[in-house]
Order: sequence, then structure tokens, then C-alpha cells
Amino acid sequence: MPNMATTPQGHTLKDPTRLGKYHIQGVLGEGGMGIVYKGYDPHLARKVAIKTIHRSLLRDKSGDELRERFSREARAAGRLIHSNIVTIHEYQEDESGMPFFVMEYVEGKTLKDCIVGGRQFSLTEATHITEQVLSALAYSHRHGIVHRDIKPANIILLEDDTVKIADFGIAKMEESEITKTGVILGTPQYLSPEQCLGKPTDARSDLYSTGAVLYEMLTGHKAFPGTSVTAIFSRLQDDHVTTLDSDDPLVQRVFKNVIIKALAREPDDRFSSAAAFSAALRESIGRGTKPPQTDTKAGNKWVWVGGSLGIALLAGVFYLSEPPSGPAVPLSKAQQQKIAKHLKVAKLHFTMGYLIAPESRSAYHTYKLALAIDPRNKDALAGIDEIQQKIGIQVRSLLDSGKAEAARNLLAAAQQIFPKNRMLRDLKNEMGNSQ
Repeated sequence: MPNMATTPQGHTLKDPTRLGKYHIQGVLGEGGMGIVYKGYDPHLARKVAIKTIHRSLLRDKSGDELRERFSREARAAGRLIHSNIVTIHEYQEDESGMPFFVMEYVEGKTLKDCIVGGRQFSLTEATHITEQVLSALAYSHRHGIVHRDIKPANIILLEDDTVKIADFGIAKMEESEITKTGVILGTPQYLSPEQCLGKPTDARSDLYSTGAVLYEMLTGHKAFPGTSVTAIFSRLQDDHVTTLDSDDPLVQRVFKNVIIKALAREPDDRFSSAAAFSAALRESIGRGTKPPQTDTKAGNKWVWVGGSLGIALLAGVFYLSEPPSGPAVPLSKAQQQKIAKHLKVAKLHFTMGYLIAPESRSAYHTYKLALAIDPRNKDALAGIDEIQQKIGIQVRSLLDSGKAEAARNLLAAAQQIFPKNRMLRDLKNEMGNSQ
């Protein structure tokens, strides 16, 4: 276990293995405000996340306000019980008065990690994520709580296809007067204009931030780059985003009818609620065209790290098995629902990079669950095809980066699953000839 007694920020636990009744098992993350530890609750036998504040921040006069804001985060988020919001279990202070609160432990990957990794989401995926974020915001807004820091780092993608919003650290409860006008809190690239100006905010500020996140998912670029105060005020004076680089007419429709409205400079020009935002998004996708199906070619749109792979290499990909001959057996509604769920989870696994491992929760394994119900399912078969293409790209990238051993291990694991794949055989022969 890592030494957690002292951190780079100078935050010290008197006992590096315990905090209250909780066993400390590691550090999940650290920011300017504090540290989030991985913990274990021995009474309920469950993993937890424990958020603390750097002791140094509590020493001066402003420490009292920070302590109150930290307590307010726990009170605010503790009121919210929703499937798309990280649950707060309890708030405590240790024997020295250092506050901490205990949260649901969530295993997943932040949207920021996916974007930084070069992934550009398909419209289907971006819509799926955005609708869950809006569902959580609609719930929190009904309870009088504005998040005020919606950004990719606070959106977590779980392996079961669920999206969770984390960190209500600067959430504003309607009855609270702690946050004064003139104080800018939040991440500059996703702040609403009124937040940048230190003006009062309401639920529409969260919708602005959500629009900025949706734009970034579809483009891979921030709607408003730059972090300095000068950059912030410059974009308040200039025109907002007016174009989106995409040839997809459906994406352009969403941009025109949804994103531009969400990013309106004046709150009155935005959507009036998260529900209205979500409805407009669904309407834009469905109007004048069929609703988007699972995007089996999303990997072609994403930006993957590493070298390129030639057309000749990709041409050798084969499905794991051919669809059976004979008439198709009608599927019940329950079977269709199960398949749809498996396809969604498989796509999320693919997005998170779980292609063939771990065995029990990878894209390949989940596509196989769908095929066990319907061996003819085109989306599942195409998904397995896409996995093989992606593995070929990864092997090539590892080779180009000089990581021959890692490439060899990945290739060996893939060939056990796809022994008839010509592309993988060609790669193995190429690697053998280069030794």
C-alpha cells in the first residue's frame, strides 16, 4: 500500500491506515482542495471514497468559509438520491476537527479521461451520456441545488452503461448565502457567462455547462479553450460558438437546434429546464429521420493514439462466426430488451478500452451475451468485427512505439479468441519476420 501519511500538498493523516472507522486503502485522486481516498467500511463491508480538505487550507481566516462550503457540499449532495449522482453516505470530522465525508465508491472512467485519450464520441454515445447528465440535473434542480461545475472530470462512465455526476463541491443550495456575488467558482472552460462575471446563477448555468460538454464530446475540442481571466472575458465579448466541424447532417441539426441554444450568452435565451434540453435533444435526433441506431462504426471516427493501419491490413478481418442459415426465430420483447442492454454495455466497454479483457466484463464478452440470444444480431457481429480492427490498430501502434513485447502479448491473447482472423495472422508473421 502506498505511503499516504504525507502527500505533495502537505495533507497529513495522523494514522495513514485509518480515518474514523474507515480503513484507508489508497489515494484515488488529489486536487487543489484536498485528497480523495479509497476506503473500506468494516461495519457494512463495502468500499467507499473519502473526501478530505488539505489541512493547510483550514489554517487562515478563509479556512472557516472553506470548511462551511465543504460541509455544505455534503449536506447538498446528501439530499440527492438518484441513479446518476454519486451518493454521499455521511459527513464527519476527525479528532483534530478536520472535516471529511464518505461517498459511494464508483468504478469507472471519467469523461475527461476518455476525451484526453483522444476519443471523439458518436452522436449516439454523446446523446446517451448527455441525457443521463440532464436526468440528474433535472432531479437536483427540483431539490433546489445547482451543481455549478459540470465538466468532463465530474462525469463518470461506469461499466454497466450508467453515468454518474460527482463533486457537488460548489453546489449552490437556494437558501444558502455563503457564495457571494463576485466570487468565481468552477472550471473556466465550462463556466456560464454569469459565472464568469460573478453574477447570481440558477439551473440554466448547469445547462450551459452541459452544452459545452456535449460540444466537446462531438468534436474532441473545447467550445471555449483558454483558462486565463483574459480569455474568459474575451469570449464574453466575442460571438459564441457558431460552427461545428462535422459532415453528419444529424450532428449539425443537434448543433443548430440544441447546442447553440444551450450555449446562449443570456440565460433567458437558453432552455428553461434540463427536461426541456433533453426533449429538444431527442426531438432533433428524431425529426425528419429515423432515430440513430447503435453506431457500429464509431471507432472510425475516434482519434486513437499511435500509428495508422493500412487498408490492406483491415481488409483481412473476419467475423468470429457466420450467422446461422435458415429462418430467423422471432424474439420476445424481453429478449429484445436484453439484447439492447447488452449492446449498450458492450459499446461502453469498447469506449473504455475493455476489448477482450477482463474476460467477464469486456466488449467481446458482452457482445457474445447478445449473440447467445440472437446469433444473427448484426450490431453484435459488427461490434466483434470492430474489436478485431481496434486490436490490430493497437498492435500496430505498440510496434511503432517500440513496445514489441506488449504488442506480442496483446496479439497472442487476441489470436486465442480470433484464431481465424487473417489480419492478426499477418501481423504475427510480420513480427516474426522482423525478429
